[in-house]
Amino acid sequence: SDAVLRRYLDAAKFFDFLQNQTLFFCRGDKFEDKFEGAFTDSVKQAIESSYDKNKIAFTYDEFRKRLRERVFINCWHKSADDSMAMWSIYGKSSCSVAITTTVEKLKHAIEQENLPHEISIEKVEYVRHWHNPALDIAPYSRVFAYKTKAYEFEKEIRVIVDRFHTDFDTSISETGIPIRIQAQTLLRSVVIAPEA
Repeated sequence: SDAVLRRYLDAAKFFDFLQNQTLFFCRGDKFEDKFEGAFTDSVKQAIESSYDKNKIAFTYDEFRKRLRERVFINCWHKSADDSMAMWSIYGKSSCSVAITTTVEKLKHAIEQENLPHEISIEKVEYVRHWHNPALDIAPYSRVFAYKTKAYEFEKEIRVIVDRFHTDFDTSISETGIPIRIQAQTLLRSVVIAPEA
């Protein structure tokens, strides 16, 4: 619970965070990584088999598309220390900052908002999808707690908002959703970019 988390932001995103007191949760299908929200072959076959066995007119591809559109993610880097790799990728300008919190503070800040969705904080596990590893995907949104080994340097902790079951037939946000958060509850410190 006392693990330190960092979120790297450019100045505009940082001022937006302070002004609006929100964290942005990206829609699951808007990440660059093509394996984001990917199931292994054995899970894919089990889902297809279940639909076929129960005579449900739905395909695995439709299922995965809807899931990725209805799961929203906010990403953090788990480290008490600076990471030059993270600064160069996510804090590209000399006007960037990293806001820091702890798992406990993040959890408390989310809980006090009493949001009507399923929300979890997950430590990302880095796997080789093509080796068909065993994935814990209960609920299905937990598939976003797995990424390919190439991203292991990110040491990522994710806040996952699952709107798959509750919002299955409703319209969805184009890119993501802002979620209100009390900055004074969340923040541990603000770290200025090394080049500032």
